Amino acid sequence: MKTLSGFKADDSRRPYGADLKNNLAYLIVRAYASELIFPRVQKPPVLLVERIGAFPSSGEIRRHVKDGPALLASIRQRYAADALDIDESDGLSLVFTDWRLSLRLLDEGCVTCLTVESRGDSSLMQHKTAELLRQIDAGREFE
Repeated sequence: MKTLSGFKADDSRRPYGADLKNNLAYLIVRAYASELIFPRVQKPPVLLVERIGAFPSSGEIRRHVKDGPALLASIRQRYAADALDIDESDGLSLVFTDWRLSLRLLDEGCVTCLTVESRGDSSLMQHKTAELLRQIDAGREFE
């Protein structure tokens, strides 16, 4: 006799989650054993701090501007000659020897989103961020 689901009413099924308990126990034992056999040299937070130090970033800095496309053109004109790579697929991305910048337009060109990164030089990143923010703020719309 079949039901609407296609299974017999007297089919014996394992309850939901019966395998989950066994799998979790197996995973816990396996994780513990792997820690004993292959102890970690450094914990993940230590590695994360090292990576952040290797590539310091300004994070995303947003500013309101009057004319976003004109600002992108101005930044491109000023920095493009020294850039190793120029990408305009999503705003403006310029890559230099020791640092890079990404400048995107949001909200139909009224808001810019700036990110500056460097290769292990936090002071260079801060200097370039301040330099670019001065240019952005020159075209900023104060509300």
